[in-house]
Amino acid sequence: MSIRRWLPVLMLACAIPAASAQPTAPKQPPPPVVVSCEFLEITASAGTTPSVDPALDKLKKKFKKPPFSSWNVFKLDHSEQKSLTQKKLETITLKQGTVEAKLFGIVNKSQLRLSISLTVSDKNIVNTTATFEGGDYLVYGHSLPNNDGHLLALTCK
Repeated sequence: MSIRRWLPVLMLACAIPAASAQPTAPKQPPPPVVVSCEFLEITASAGTTPSVDPALDKLKKKFKKPPFSSWNVFKLDHSEQKSLTQKKLETITLKQGTVEAKLFGIVNKSQLRLSISLTVSDKNIVNTTATFEGGDYLVYGHSLPNNDGHLLALTCK
């Protein structure tokens, strides 16, 4: 048989999709990660009688290490629960400023990566990105003029 006779058949076979081939659905991106976080605003000072607010008992070990060990009185000023959605900036209003937090995602199955920005009196105190174990606390702070301290502690699960 000549090629001329089979050429139209071959062209037709190439133009018609195979019956077994089905169109594939576009892949859906995975849903964004959401974590629950607790933000604690803390006032620290050096007093004659050491004391830690009972709501801050989980942080006692951290308060015993520098730079926090220069204070011995810790009082909870404000506490707020906030859900952080991956790649979405959230703003938390504190008594003495604001915190902006953005979750980047989960690393190594149990660690969270997020950025934190603490602003007090229009002054940026903290602007960092951290990776930490879920359930652990990050504590940031700064000194005030009378040697008191203003701290932000946060944990996410």
